[in-house]
Amino acid sequence: MGIGALAAVGIRRVWGSTLRAPVAWCVVSALTIAAVETYLAVFPNEITEFSRSLLRYAAAASTFCPIMAVLGSKRPQDRGWQWIVLSLWIVLLVPAGQALAAPSGQRLELSGIWRGMLIALIAMELLNYLPTRFSLSAVLATAGQGLLLAPYLLSHETSELAVGSGLSLILIAGLSVLLSARRRGKKTGQLNQPGPVEHLECRWFAFRDGWGAFRGLRILQRVNQTAELSGWPVRLHWSQGFVGESAAEIDDANVAHIEQTFDSLLRRFECMNQTAPQPRPS
Repeated sequence: MGIGALAAVGIRRVWGSTLRAPVAWCVVSALTIAAVETYLAVFPNEITEFSRSLLRYAAAASTFCPIMAVLGSKRPQDRGWQWIVLSLWIVLLVPAGQALAAPSGQRLELSGIWRGMLIALIAMELLNYLPTRFSLSAVLATAGQGLLLAPYLLSHETSELAVGSGLSLILIAGLSVLLSARRRGKKTGQLNQPGPVEHLECRWFAFRDGWGAFRGLRILQRVNQTAELSGWPVRLHWSQGFVGESAAEIDDANVAHIEQTFDSLLRRFECMNQTAPQPRPS
């Protein structure tokens, strides 16, 4: 339930942006896991090991929904994309359905193809956020996922310790994200007189960290393409912000053009009333 509470708090922070759906899926996943674990704890003697493995697999598979929602978090297709997210969850449940229809063992076991798919999804999550300020959170979250799915990836019996450890790592990852966001908010209040492009750099870093590398690299490419065609004296760098000639000497026309470019590219992601700059990560 702690994971669900953190996700609910996160919804408030991203309300109005396209990250609202991924965080909502975090809530759904957390509630699903909580419901399964509560059911197993209340009726420990009435559940067979086979049914236990099916329920825990179904709950663990839901943890892939948030990252899939992030990949489709661009207006206007972000709403329809949620059906794709739900479809992914259903597809991942196919092995459980097959095992339920034709039981062939004491617990659910996945074939090599399904194991490869799960590993690929975990790797995709890690790669998306590893180059951001949330890299530690990404490592903790994917490690937690790995522990939840370890019985199915490694074909061994479910360990209560592994399940508890996996959920703890995911909870710590969520806390890390919220603490980092709070520190970012405090730094925002300390930006008294930002430079001509500093507030745009803050906006870039907020987008990069929120939506991850797959979206961030595309925006970076588009900004630098415009910079090349327009002859800006700076270029956008993944970790350093705007680099090139002194940003303090950029004229107002260039600043206005850069801001217009950001508005054009990010309006399909950010809050519709986005006005406050986000600080550059330390």
